[in-house]
Amino acid sequence: MKRLEFHITYSCNHACIFCSEDDRMMEYSKNPLTEIQVRSILVDRAKKWYNHVNFTWGEPTLFPNFLKLLSFTKKIGYKIYVWTNGTSFVSKSFSKEALKYIDELSLSIHWFNQISCKAQTGHKKHFDLFKIIAKNIKTYNQKNFFFSNVVINKSNYMDTLKIIKFVKESDYPVAQVLISNIAPEWLADHNFKDLAFSLDDFKLDIPDIVTYTSQNNIILRFFGLPTCILWRDYEDYSNDGHWQERHTIERYTNDRGNIVLKDTYSPDNSRKRTFVRKCQTCEWRLNPCTWVFKKYLDFYEF
Repeated sequence: MKRLEFHITYSCNHACIFCSEDDRMMEYSKNPLTEIQVRSILVDRAKKWYNHVNFTWGEPTLFPNFLKLLSFTKKIGYKIYVWTNGTSFVSKSFSKEALKYIDELSLSIHWFNQISCKAQTGHKKHFDLFKIIAKNIKTYNQKNFFFSNVVINKSNYMDTLKIIKFVKESDYPVAQVLISNIAPEWLADHNFKDLAFSLDDFKLDIPDIVTYTSQNNIILRFFGLPTCILWRDYEDYSNDGHWQERHTIERYTNDRGNIVLKDTYSPDNSRKRTFVRKCQTCEWRLNPCTWVFKKYLDFYEF
């Protein structure tokens, strides 16, 4: 696959405490991409052999004429991945139409009950809506591949297994779970002291998480964790080893103060991580590990 990650929206109906796009949404919400811009870029990249697109940030399903965009994208040959909070799937008609075109759908689920849902997302009714969302997705499933992204931070990392169990026991037909350590970007960067947690503490829960997902035929990946935090023989669960290079298209303000589109090449998913002294003798140093978040070292030893 030749991958394109496309930030098509800068608006969202959630207010997640760890949002990595919060500042950018405030900056660019009044300068949205047009349908013509998005289509033109998709056509241009298709001519350059791109064949996989991830529609993401803020909430991509809020993009005007999103269903028409999906149809167009499929017609010109893309495999489509959508990273969403899922709220648009509360509509039966939207679910039925969207799942005709989406190949891979990832729902962001960082909670397991009403209290934790509101605390993580700032959305009072999302937990109740999720029952309808999951049912609609299951009903109109077109043999799509379903992911769940679980962003873990200080207020929910001890509940990771509860969250995965909740996802599995809902009607949502999850096939793969990505557990994403909080990344120090934008709002999460500003509040990292309050969001970061001890990786050594989280490590104790990993065997139970691996056991549960294995028993339930769920593919498991961890993002943002050094490989050494995973237990021996669990290194294949690191997302570092499964990362595929890609280009990201997103809003950017250039040196002249003009709002433009930026194309960023990402050969790995290091994202502000750093090599430390202990890495020099680590048995996984030659594997595709992208180490520890640099800002983590401001609050915890590693």
